[in-house]
Amino acid sequence: MNILKILKKTVIDSQVYVSLMGTLFAVFFMKEQNTFRFPTFALIFITYFSGYLYTKYQYTRYFFRIVIINAIAGIICAFLIIHNHNGIRLLKWFVIVVLGLLYNSFFLDVYIRKIPLLKVFYVGLVWALVNCWLTLPEFSIPIFLISFSLSPRLCFLLISAI
Repeated sequence: MNILKILKKTVIDSQVYVSLMGTLFAVFFMKEQNTFRFPTFALIFITYFSGYLYTKYQYTRYFFRIVIINAIAGIICAFLIIHNHNGIRLLKWFVIVVLGLLYNSFFLDVYIRKIPLLKVFYVGLVWALVNCWLTLPEFSIPIFLISFSLSPRLCFLLISAI
């Protein structure tokens, strides 16, 4: 039993695991649409990872360091987009990053993470936008619906299963 708790604490609760799961979810749709590119893989992973770092360490003494790390990650992501994609993808990425900041930011009086049921669907919305809008040239309604309906359930099941 203690091994499961340790495994949960070190793997499931880690930002790397959640970021990798979100990225692999996007890779599934990129492979299915024949749009997989490694720079996009890196872009999505870095975005998820820095977003989850920001959320987890926002109220800790490490927050200033996390902001610096996220600024560096943002520059890397912008570089990846500019050199491998186009300006439209940069705009799409920026919108998704802003949605991530609205999820949980101390400078807002009320943010999505404080609203119990809405937060799961908000995460689903962001994951769906990554899968159907950021990774594809055109918005894909079927991929959005699949991602949006599966994302909250997958998050809930992954977190509550252990």
